[in-house]
Amino acid sequence: MEAEPDLEPTPELGSTANLGPAGVPAARSPVGALPLPVKERWHPLRAGLLNLYRYDDEVFAFEHGRLLLRGNNGTGKSRVLALQLPFLLDGEIAPHRVEPDGDPAKRMEWNLLMGRHEERLGYTWIEFGRRLPEGGAAFLTLGCGLRALAGKSGVQRWFFHTSQRIGQDLYLKTQDGRPLTRDQLGPLLGSCGQIVDGVEEWRRTVDQLLFRLGSRYEALIELLIRLRHPQLSRKLDEKVLSAALSEALTPLPLAVIDDVAEAFRSLQSDREEVLRLSAVRRAVSEFLEDYRRYLRTAVRRRAAVVRSTHSAYEEAQRQLRTAERQKAEQTEEQQRARREIERLAGELAASDAAIRTFEDSPEMRSVRELQRAREEEVERARVADLGAARTAAYEAESSLGERETTTTEQAEQARQQAALAAQCAAKADLKAAHEAIFPADWSEAPPFGVVASGGRQTVASRSRAAPPRTRGVAQP
Repeated sequence: MEAEPDLEPTPELGSTANLGPAGVPAARSPVGALPLPVKERWHPLRAGLLNLYRYDDEVFAFEHGRLLLRGNNGTGKSRVLALQLPFLLDGEIAPHRVEPDGDPAKRMEWNLLMGRHEERLGYTWIEFGRRLPEGGAAFLTLGCGLRALAGKSGVQRWFFHTSQRIGQDLYLKTQDGRPLTRDQLGPLLGSCGQIVDGVEEWRRTVDQLLFRLGSRYEALIELLIRLRHPQLSRKLDEKVLSAALSEALTPLPLAVIDDVAEAFRSLQSDREEVLRLSAVRRAVSEFLEDYRRYLRTAVRRRAAVVRSTHSAYEEAQRQLRTAERQKAEQTEEQQRARREIERLAGELAASDAAIRTFEDSPEMRSVRELQRAREEEVERARVADLGAARTAAYEAESSLGERETTTTEQAEQARQQAALAAQCAAKADLKAAHEAIFPADWSEAPPFGVVASGGRQTVASRSRAAPPRTRGVAQP
């Protein structure tokens, strides 16, 4: 059973527990592997029985809010449902509300004592869970403690709810394995839960924690009890079933019905109005698209002046900041220069005073006298050097004159020798030409033409080979 209707298709049928002949499940979930919620609505995760019927401490795990129990007749499948749902939602222990078949002989104390216990304390509980939208999970456990005594009619019961998880945050047994009493359970719940005694208060608490149905909660519980009777179709009473459905499903108020009827009547006009508004919306959207382009163009045009002015303003601001920074730097530099001038003026005044003091001192007078003597010595040395230089120059000039005279004489001698050599060469040429023209032995003389030609050629060639005569030398 789920806390709220679940219309989502689920491929799994649910968790299956095989019950053996003694009513003990043949397969159990591994210890510590607690299931987690998979939906955002409340749905069962686990259920448990402690010291009830033939179960010492059994836990049944649900699969997506579903549980399937399989086993032979008499193994305790109906006991599990009778001791949990809808008992934990209803709170009544009367047989006609607890037992599916409504047998008045099956009293609640029998589920505890079973004819062989003098006193017995047990618990039945069911755990719900849901995922939170912001992440994480929320848990809620509903339970009931039952205590019966042999020879005493009735069952003492107390209900509790908690956000703790049994087997992880809360344990219903003491360390020696005995179920907790009511007084022992209360401190363990702390601020995470509460113990409730009255049936009416318990129903309101469950409704507020899980369903929030208000006045419809009891009618729906009554319908659930009626619909779970075994072989309902064989003993179907339409009038009783109709009455139960009518009580569970309260009729709608007339005002709501009138509003719905009026809404249906105006549905066609609303549909036409919606179509008209859709057409208007499309037309407005098309117009807005064109108008947006026009506005973008107009804004760009009008914003050009603003952008240029703003750019000029930013440029002026930058120049102003630069000028202010330069002014500050120059002002600081001027102040530093003034301080330096003041410092140097002070040093200059001190230096002037020291100079005047030093000039008036005897040492300075001695220095001046020594300086004048050094200058006079330098002047005398300069005059002496100048005289020595003049003497050397005169001597060099005399030596150069003598050298020039000797050189002139040598050149004249060379010219005379060259003239004599030229005269000797000319005479030799004339002699050779004469011998060529007039040989000593005429028998050996060549023909006239040849001789003449040869003579002219020899004279001409020798004339070309003779060196030029020096101008100014006497010719022979």
